[in-house]
Amino acid sequence: MGTKITKKRARLLAQLEQIVGSNCYNGSIQNYGPGGSFEGAGRDFRYPLTVVDADGTKRKKRSPAIDETPEALSTGYYSFGANRLQIIHALNEVLEYLETNAELKL
Repeated sequence: MGTKITKKRARLLAQLEQIVGSNCYNGSIQNYGPGGSFEGAGRDFRYPLTVVDADGTKRKKRSPAIDETPEALSTGYYSFGANRLQIIHALNEVLEYLETNAELKL
């Protein structure tokens, strides 16, 4: 990443990631309530963010990753089988673009 991730920037990135990760939906999930009553198809869910510690330990986060160090947060990705979406890197690129091209001041 081009821009150093400060603690302030890491907090913003963690909050933005929480917004993105909380917008997942699976229409195939069947929802049943008490007594087995069908309550409809589909469910929103929080996609887990994987972060890697300095020692290589991978952890899944489902709550905002604001407690992570900037270094650990910068490793954050979504795992899709063999593929990864480097979400924190991507969000940082979006911020850099907005800072350069849209006069965003952080």
